[in-house]
Amino acid sequence: MRNLVISVPRLEIHRPPISTAIVAEVIRNHGAPVQALDLNCDFFHFLPNRQAYYGYDEIWDTVRKPTFAELKNMFRFIKQSLEKMKLYDRYWISVFGSSGHLFTKLLCKFIRKYLPNKKVILGGQGAAASDLHSKETGFGSTLRQQGLCDMYLTGEGEEIIKKVLDGKTDGPGINNENPVQVDNINDLPYPNYSFYDLDRYDYLSDKKEVFIVGSRGCVRRCTYCDVAKYWPKFRYRSGDNIASEMINHYEKHGVTEFYFTDSLINGSMKAFNDMCDRLAKYNTDHKAGFQWKGQFIFRPKNQLPQDHFATVSAAGGKEFYVGVETGSDKIRWEMDKKFTNEDIDFQLEEFNKHNINVIFLMLIGYVTETLDDHKDTLKMFKRWQKYVATGTIKGIDLATGLL
Repeated sequence: MRNLVISVPRLEIHRPPISTAIVAEVIRNHGAPVQALDLNCDFFHFLPNRQAYYGYDEIWDTVRKPTFAELKNMFRFIKQSLEKMKLYDRYWISVFGSSGHLFTKLLCKFIRKYLPNKKVILGGQGAAASDLHSKETGFGSTLRQQGLCDMYLTGEGEEIIKKVLDGKTDGPGINNENPVQVDNINDLPYPNYSFYDLDRYDYLSDKKEVFIVGSRGCVRRCTYCDVAKYWPKFRYRSGDNIASEMINHYEKHGVTEFYFTDSLINGSMKAFNDMCDRLAKYNTDHKAGFQWKGQFIFRPKNQLPQDHFATVSAAGGKEFYVGVETGSDKIRWEMDKKFTNEDIDFQLEEFNKHNINVIFLMLIGYVTETLDDHKDTLKMFKRWQKYVATGTIKGIDLATGLL
């Protein structure tokens, strides 16, 4: 059976999709014929310009309904895409989130009408998420009840997909929302970007960039965060394994820019330090010029080895998003963040010294925040203003306040 792994809008267009690159590789490793199709990227090139592409964001987020012309565009694009799809027997459609629901439903309707004998399997977080019009029923379950898909998968797909390929039709994560976590993510296959034309993406610079997954879940349990709901157990790959993947993408595709999807890139200090040691040596020996970014946590300075940030910089660590949240040590401790303003002082100075950028992520209006706590946050802007002047603090995201 010929398999086609499909990415659908909306995804970001700045990097190739990692989930379908992994799914396609799992299927290939299992010995089945497979190809991948990025309909999100195809839709970007189908439309006349970048502005038109981003104009659909409000539609995907259900802020507004599509105009007649926009709907006609979607219909025309899907019918055109079916010509590429008809050569395959089974479609694995990755639904990244609720913003992929509208397009996925339209696509499945067209498949049922024009290619009725094809098998349709939905996966991804969007398959488990509630349908916007039926809050109690997951999207995958809804479409299956409506006859628009044959199966939906939830949770981590690497193991479930192999079971489906072996003929399984039930079990954890197969047509239900009760998946089992994969314990050892060190043995999972690297995403295979050979399935895509990497020159078609709208990169943020003149260099190719791909996603990297170093861990799943989070080592922290911040009081306001829902990561533990989706990933109850924190698991991480070895630093050598992560570095090997990055080097593989560089040697195979010339990729030098990487974005970590991890909740915390330095969740495991051992893995993080090992990765940095290996990348720093490779950068020195091969002049690769790696640069990478991701979500990071400031740690107590007594947990950090000497010359830690010199190695991070030499390895290519360039830009980190840090949940500083507040200028109040008291509130940050109540959030279970476990670092202080003094720890931030130390790490900002190290970032400044080694040319590493940081973007502060803030959370205004925490449930125990008082006016004095808020004043501590206001003082924070003056306290670290000098690092804005040097470019170390690249931005501050004030978010929308606690909801």
